[in-house]
Amino acid sequence: MLYIYFVLCKRELDTSKDAGSGLSKASWAKIREEYNAKFNLTREPKYFSNVWFYQKAKCNAWTWLLRRTGNDFNAETRTFHLPPEEWDALIKINENVSTFRKCGLLHEDLMEAIFASRVATEDV
Repeated sequence: MLYIYFVLCKRELDTSKDAGSGLSKASWAKIREEYNAKFNLTREPKYFSNVWFYQKAKCNAWTWLLRRTGNDFNAETRTFHLPPEEWDALIKINENVSTFRKCGLLHEDLMEAIFASRVATEDV
């Protein structure tokens, strides 16, 4: 997956901010070139920014849901145990949490490594 590749490249990248992504244009170009060469693909720049912002939204939603639900989180299974009406209420507030109704955040440790300094932590 692309965000795993972001983590692998993270140490070598210039992190001067560009368009809210936390990466410079030169870093985006480097990621695109290396990714396309490694996987024999021709992905356009828009693909990479779309993936970045989609994964960032998921990570934000995960962080928000963890803070919001507290004891309803099972640390062993990495899932939330909420009644259906509570899920519906939370989804009305933040539609991105619907992903976590049946499963947890995939590659949680990697997502945290990428977005730890970029995820909002204020209560909504």
